[in-house]
Amino acid sequence: MSNLLLAVICLALGKLFQRVQQFPESAAQALNAYVIYVALPALILVQIPKVPLNSSVVVPVLFAWLIMSASAAITWMCARALRWPAAITGALLLVTVLGNTTFIGLPLIEAHLGPQALPYAILYDQLGTFLAFNTVGIAIASHYSQSANPTPSGETIKQDPLWKKIVTFPSFGALFVGFALNFIAVPTYIEEVLQRLAATLVPVVMVAVGLQWKLRIDRKEYPFILFALIFILLIKPLFALLLLLPLNIDPLIGRTIVLEAAMPAMISTGALALMYQLAPRLVSTIIGYSLMLAFLTVWLWKLVVMQWL
Repeated sequence: MSNLLLAVICLALGKLFQRVQQFPESAAQALNAYVIYVALPALILVQIPKVPLNSSVVVPVLFAWLIMSASAAITWMCARALRWPAAITGALLLVTVLGNTTFIGLPLIEAHLGPQALPYAILYDQLGTFLAFNTVGIAIASHYSQSANPTPSGETIKQDPLWKKIVTFPSFGALFVGFALNFIAVPTYIEEVLQRLAATLVPVVMVAVGLQWKLRIDRKEYPFILFALIFILLIKPLFALLLLLPLNIDPLIGRTIVLEAAMPAMISTGALALMYQLAPRLVSTIIGYSLMLAFLTVWLWKLVVMQWL
């Protein structure tokens, strides 16, 4: 549970640093750039080689993509029906589709279901959420950034093709290297260096989130924040549970899938939102509040799945 405490402390520090003059307004952007180019690729290189490449990956990975696809479709339809701005639509797609299935997910899964559930949680995360972040997440951010951020003259910003942005994104390249490391013996000292770099991701990102987190919410943001919190903490896990109930799946796998679906918004979406200017303050607020509420809601979902699965 130390990861949870670390995340909360760093979030509080980031909020505190908003009042410290030594932290300029660009501090959050600099911290997020470090995460994107250093800490996140290091984490991928550490975690991906641990994923077993066999038939056991199918169930949690399949459900991860089903849940994310349904989340994206529902959010997009709501955005179209309610005519949300492009920046808001892109921001909400990021936070509703991508859950924090690593730094909050893995500690909570271990705490609620035991260490025997961790392999299924890692598969859900690494080949589901994490892979989606490095592909779909970049695609969403790039597409809606292009629509939401015109030039001063009113012309749309000319950007590189989407495929080029995905391929050249640091963590995407690290993903392929990580899979290759399944077949290569990496020296211990290299592993230790990567682990130390990867360990900086949570404190750095949470401080960055705290630097942007507004406890006093703008009234205009209430509908978007309420939608995101209800969807992330209630609708997604309920959808996962309804998918699993009629199926004859190992209860431990099913419970792991539901609890992973119940996790708060992924911290790293804050970095994407800031990099692509997709309502970064709104995203940070949703991340912060969903994180705080998830400690309670995930426990409640644990009671539900222990009864029904």
